[in-house]
Amino acid sequence: MLKLKDPKGREPEQFQRISDLKAKVLDIAVRQINENTELKIGYTLLKQGRSFNAVRFYVTKQQPKQLPIPFDESPEQAKLLMARRHLESLGIKDQKLVAQIIGDEGLVNELFKFMYRLKTDKIKANKNPAGLLLTVLGLKSPAKNA
Repeated sequence: MLKLKDPKGREPEQFQRISDLKAKVLDIAVRQINENTELKIGYTLLKQGRSFNAVRFYVTKQQPKQLPIPFDESPEQAKLLMARRHLESLGIKDQKLVAQIIGDEGLVNELFKFMYRLKTDKIKANKNPAGLLLTVLGLKSPAKNA
């Protein structure tokens, strides 16, 4: 239909019905793009005579989802709440350890720096980001490779 070429040199997949193309390719791609990017994608199928001959895509930019701002909390309380959320997202649940980090403003600031670097890929922690954080904060000695 669209004469798309496979990058591996295989014969292009042919769909006999437009509903197969929509279900197996277009709808899946549009849903994934809409869910995982800030783009909003839509499409229409264009006909020439009785058959479809083209796809028109519509692309707009969505507003990023905003986090609610808690106005009933002081900035210090909001900062500590966010620090707790970061620790929870890393899987650090030991209350003694959490209290130690939350109780020291220097450790909280280092936690925020670590989370920023982790989210911007300035540091890599694929296996154990919590362990790396504890090592960076000086609360755990680095693991020795055998």
